[in-house]
Amino acid sequence: MSNPPDKGKPSGGDSRRLLDKLKVVPETVSFTRLSPLMILVSILLFAGASLTLLKHKQLFIPFTPDSSNELWLVEAELRFEGKNRPAKISLALPQETPNISLLEESYISRAYGLSVLDDASTQRLATWTRRRAPDQMQSLYYRVDLHRTPSEEVVHSRTGLKVPSFPAIPGYKEPLASAISTTLEQAREQSADIVSFASQLVKTLNDPRNANARVIRNSASDKDWPKRVVEILAGARIPARVIYGLPLQNDFTGKPLQAWIEVHNGRQWQGINSRSGEPGYPGNFFIWSYETSTPYEAFGTRDIALNFSASKRSVSQIDLANYLQRKNDDVFKGLSLDELPVKTQHVYSLLLMLPIGAIVVAFMRVVIGVPTFGTFMPILIALAFRETQIVWGIIMFLIIVGIGLLLRIALANLRLLLVPRLAAMLTIVVLIMLSLTLFSSRMGLEQGLSIGLFPMVIMTLTIERMSIVWEESGARETLKETAGTLVVGILGFFAMNNAQLMHLMHYFPELAFVVLAVCLLLGAYNGYRLSELLRFRDLARSQA
Repeated sequence: MSNPPDKGKPSGGDSRRLLDKLKVVPETVSFTRLSPLMILVSILLFAGASLTLLKHKQLFIPFTPDSSNELWLVEAELRFEGKNRPAKISLALPQETPNISLLEESYISRAYGLSVLDDASTQRLATWTRRRAPDQMQSLYYRVDLHRTPSEEVVHSRTGLKVPSFPAIPGYKEPLASAISTTLEQAREQSADIVSFASQLVKTLNDPRNANARVIRNSASDKDWPKRVVEILAGARIPARVIYGLPLQNDFTGKPLQAWIEVHNGRQWQGINSRSGEPGYPGNFFIWSYETSTPYEAFGTRDIALNFSASKRSVSQIDLANYLQRKNDDVFKGLSLDELPVKTQHVYSLLLMLPIGAIVVAFMRVVIGVPTFGTFMPILIALAFRETQIVWGIIMFLIIVGIGLLLRIALANLRLLLVPRLAAMLTIVVLIMLSLTLFSSRMGLEQGLSIGLFPMVIMTLTIERMSIVWEESGARETLKETAGTLVVGILGFFAMNNAQLMHLMHYFPELAFVVLAVCLLLGAYNGYRLSELLRFRDLARSQA
């Protein structure tokens, strides 16, 4: 006679059927069910990523909180002597380009009146005036902080993009005319296009062994040499001009504007070194004027001179981004928390971290399978840990929950109705928290004073839920869910207090669309939890 099967263990047939259930994997996924979800997720991901990249590219908002950027402080000094008569001094100001942003501009006028013509369609101009300029040396200053986008090419302002007409051939006297004609012909034979022609011409003109070049060189001073090269290029009907700017590579003081030649190749302006003939521009070249090396006009003064100084400094990338955002207010208005009052900014900086904590809870419950008391209790515990810090927060949580659970079990014998019982437990929780606060104050423990930030109502409901689980499933299941709630709360604390994530969510709140997309994907997950795979691993091993 065979022995009856052990009721504590599943029979061989039952084990096999259970294992078959665990191995069931859908062969096909419903396209009808997943299609709307994937479309919605794709839209959310695209919206969040595109808005984030747009702000990063246009406003230079960094992806890391400790990023810095390079700014240049450029100062123009107009030094002159007055004549004890009315004086008027005008200075042409630089213009913005797509890769150069003029940030803070300031003027030092020193008893002079100042007016600024700031029209993007015309030359920007600063004009200083005074009824009687004293007969002594004095200086006026213009300063600008500028930021240049990393780029090897020079991008012109709207004024500098004008397409030129073909110049008329200038008339020269002999022997200069013959020397220029011969040099142009030689450069034409050794070149293939406009830029190579201009480059070869300049190289030939600077060759000390070339007799024609020596004649041409003797016809102009070093200061006027770039203009002479432009005149010679006009003899070949090539549009050319001299621009004046500053190479911002190293700090300098008391320098004039540097002249540089540009030729138009039919599509765009190309720089040419008037000394070596090499195509290109000086490193980090900042164009100040398209007309003259002395972009000022003055009367009522004498011995006027214009010099420039520049220094490089490092600033926070966030400060730079905030300024650019204010400057582009019409385009990016409403896309940043910095437009809100500071108090409101702090509130939403905290609220935007709640979805991060929610993802942690969802992942731990859906994928890992960690049991918790409620859905949002771990998030609120994590928020409380932000103020109490992690160690003191865990201690206070265990004390409040432990004492509250004991008192709740005692109240069960009184057979109270649900709502009055919850009101009584809320009062008890408040008294426990007050007692801990007073005890901490007496002992000089500052960490205990922040216990009031614990969510009292949620703690009350948690204690109520723990008592129910204790009565229905026993102490083991209660401790299991308590430990799960505490572990998830700790993980949520570290996620919600991560400096990198806090920076991203504050300056790129549109990333909430990405968080929402991840939540939707987690909601569509219907696979096994990690805890279930660990739970049935022995069964799977025995049937292998």
